Amino acid sequence: MSVPTAPSARARAGGFALACTALAAFALAGVGAGAAGGEALPAPDLVVAPDGDDAWSGTLPAPNAEHRDGPLRTLARAQQAVRALKAAAPTRARALVVELRGGVYAQSAPWTFAPEDGGSAAAPVVYRAAAGEVPVISGGVELHGFNIDAQGRWALTIPAVAAGSWDFNQLWVNGERRYRPRLRSGYCYIAGAKTPSAAGGRGYDRFRFAPGELDPAWPALGEVEVLAFHQWSMSRLRIASIDAARQLVQFTGPTCSMESWSALQSGGRYLVENVGAQFAQPGQWHLERSSGQLIYRPLPGEDPRTSVVVAPRLAQLLLIAGDAAHARTVEQVRFEGLSFAYSAWTLPPGGYSCGQAEVEIGGALSATGLCHAAFTGCAISHTGGWALELSRGCSDVALTSCLLEDLGAGGIKLGDGALHEQAVEATQGITVEDCLIAHGGRMHPAATGVWIGQSHHDTIAHCEIHDLYYSAISLGWTWGYARSDAHHNTIAYNHISRIGQRVLSDMGGIYHLGTAPGTVLHHNRIHDVQAATYGGWGLYTDEGSSMVLLQDNIVYRTSAAGFHQHYGRDNRIINNIFAYGAEAQLMRTRDEDHLSFTFERNLVLYRDAPLLGANWHGGPAHVLLDHNLYWNEHGEVAFGGQSLAAWRAQGEDQGSLIADPLFADPAQGDFTLRPGSPAAAIGFIPIDASAIGLERARLVGRLAAELPRFERTFEQTDATVAFPPAERWSPPTPIFDDFEDTALGARAEGAQTSEQAEVPAANIRVSDVAAASGSRSLRFSDAPGQRNRFDPHLYYQPGFSSGTISGSFAIRLEAGAEFLHEWRTVGEPYHTGPALRIADGALSAGGAELMKIPLASWVRIAITTDLTPAGRGHWRLEVTLPGQPPRTFAALGCDPAFSRLDWYGFVADADAAAVFYLDDVSVHQLPQPGAETPAR
Repeated sequence: MSVPTAPSARARAGGFALACTALAAFALAGVGAGAAGGEALPAPDLVVAPDGDDAWSGTLPAPNAEHRDGPLRTLARAQQAVRALKAAAPTRARALVVELRGGVYAQSAPWTFAPEDGGSAAAPVVYRAAAGEVPVISGGVELHGFNIDAQGRWALTIPAVAAGSWDFNQLWVNGERRYRPRLRSGYCYIAGAKTPSAAGGRGYDRFRFAPGELDPAWPALGEVEVLAFHQWSMSRLRIASIDAARQLVQFTGPTCSMESWSALQSGGRYLVENVGAQFAQPGQWHLERSSGQLIYRPLPGEDPRTSVVVAPRLAQLLLIAGDAAHARTVEQVRFEGLSFAYSAWTLPPGGYSCGQAEVEIGGALSATGLCHAAFTGCAISHTGGWALELSRGCSDVALTSCLLEDLGAGGIKLGDGALHEQAVEATQGITVEDCLIAHGGRMHPAATGVWIGQSHHDTIAHCEIHDLYYSAISLGWTWGYARSDAHHNTIAYNHISRIGQRVLSDMGGIYHLGTAPGTVLHHNRIHDVQAATYGGWGLYTDEGSSMVLLQDNIVYRTSAAGFHQHYGRDNRIINNIFAYGAEAQLMRTRDEDHLSFTFERNLVLYRDAPLLGANWHGGPAHVLLDHNLYWNEHGEVAFGGQSLAAWRAQGEDQGSLIADPLFADPAQGDFTLRPGSPAAAIGFIPIDASAIGLERARLVGRLAAELPRFERTFEQTDATVAFPPAERWSPPTPIFDDFEDTALGARAEGAQTSEQAEVPAANIRVSDVAAASGSRSLRFSDAPGQRNRFDPHLYYQPGFSSGTISGSFAIRLEAGAEFLHEWRTVGEPYHTGPALRIADGALSAGGAELMKIPLASWVRIAITTDLTPAGRGHWRLEVTLPGQPPRTFAALGCDPAFSRLDWYGFVADADAAAVFYLDDVSVHQLPQPGAETPAR
């Protein structure tokens, strides 16, 4: 039984390369013959081959008859030889070519480039694949010598794992990713309230689970991982301990410190991975680190004698280490037809949690200070993190005809997330063209296909981005109107599909942040964007997005809307097609005192959802809509409940039409305009969809060879889905919280708390100053100067959708406090059920005063409403003042569309310093006749 670190022969290497493709080794059309721009490259100066020898000259393509000369064996030796050739001919005027023969180049360390490894404009250094061959630079180890146990499982003991010098959490069999056992096929749900981390309240490091869900007796408990899903991210956490009696799991480290957005909240989804006790499904594997034993349960037809099993060992396969700040860049290097495969990512001892887009994870290929370089016809696959990152100081780098697939995180990262003024370190001028990015986020679902941080004058064009769990392209990385280095970027002619897949939320096919003059998003085809709960948009201009042109895009089948702007200024949405948004067609959130966007010459087609969603209030000068064409397949076109005439009276859509645009077959994604379309009447210019996506005739290398495989599966469900889609609704969670078990000064357990960091005096904390029962309550402290009057506020997410729901609480208001309580559905627009307000000593509902409320006294409030179709639109209020019998207000009215209790909120609504206290919060479903009353 052995675990070689490198293949021993060309034949064995060929089998390993087959595992990298999961297909035959196709000929690399064009690569090796000038694929980087059409010019014919000279014969190679050096040749490297897996069966070469570093003591040979490297000038022969194969060993000679005497076996005394031939190709080199290692990439490091080839680099040494390149330096020597450059030194011998400093005025060289042609490319210096290193040709890699087919097979596997198993690396024990990253292939590293320094400034002295680069070339010049006259003599670039080119590393290219030999014609028709597949060289694979691998960070993996091929495992063989498996035994078959009595259960038909494959077993192998790996000494390096047992010794603690190697750990891995990914495995591939015959080029296909295999997954570790999970507790169940679907999600578990956090059953109790979250508990803030002991680390200063930053992040969360524990939660309560349903009885019997987690087992402290699981073997190797410290190796079990909990994958906790937040709105737009997922934390991967290590278990420190499980208290079965208290149903509390404690982790070795907290989630990230993004307050409520990374909370471990009641009803939140999670998966439990690497549970050896649940190891039962074919295709699963388990590694016992203490003994070093790897066990794999094979799929039907797999044979350990013929299968190629690979585990990753290196996190980085290629490292280009230039330093633009000190004028030591790596320049004029080209990689053609090379494949990079099998990179590792290891979970830190304290777990891993990132605020957004997995930007903290590195790439299998990583570069700083790389200039005037190219990757052509290359492939990057089977990664633990990102495929490629071009960070500070990279400029004028092109990726063309590249294949990026089976990615642990995302595809390409450009720039970094920091705001820095050093122009010499700015990432700029990167071109990604005719690339396929598919099957991403397999370890880290919040990663994107392409991420552009502080980087400018980049172009992402003619790419196919498919099968991810978060946004396809994310650019900007500056929230609000602060200075941004992400400007003059072009996102064009890309085909984006199967994004989100109901795993995460708050995403866009193209997601944008910050001020970005010169940025243009045009001729992109975006469809099938599906969020878990909210925010599956096609084009999404998020916080501060400004001066962006969105033109000639086709967007359809989104779970929220085709277009959404959170807030920004002077954006232009021109000549686009938006169709079949599931919640609305167009959404906006924050109204600001400037022109947010112009929306002109667009075609909007819809059914079963309104035209406008979220917030369309504010002055008519804040948005400008005109010369658009709207059509509702199932009824009347309405503008936020208004007719076109009433809408025009507000100054909008003066030259717009309501008419069928006469698309050829919109249900099947064909938005070609049929003869006689009224679109011409509004000045709409037809969009040539045939030009969107990969330019097939230009493809070379692995992508040209393997594209037919991807074309067959573009619209099909991937057989190796990493994360299941979320149920539309998680199981309802009753709430009983008297705050007695929560630490003083902590936030409420089980609730989302919203506060503004710039006004620390406005907060919500557990206090012992006053209590309706016991010794603690929740103190709401309001303060002036907040951006949002409705902060601070908190809300629970019970998730009830049927039956009669009862909610109650105790409230004590001090002088000047203003209190708002609402029940809502989720989504945009949301629907409001029971709602009441207490201000100036009066309790009101529906705009009518109901009774007076004394200050500095505990008042108990109980609300009941029926969520059945027959009972919707009405609610009952009971108010109990100190020493008095309850007062009842029956048949109060609310929105009949309120059908679910997803948001149970408490708001401090004053704009001055004020305090009130909340205690004994309860929400539950009343039992049906004959049923048991839920226990507290």
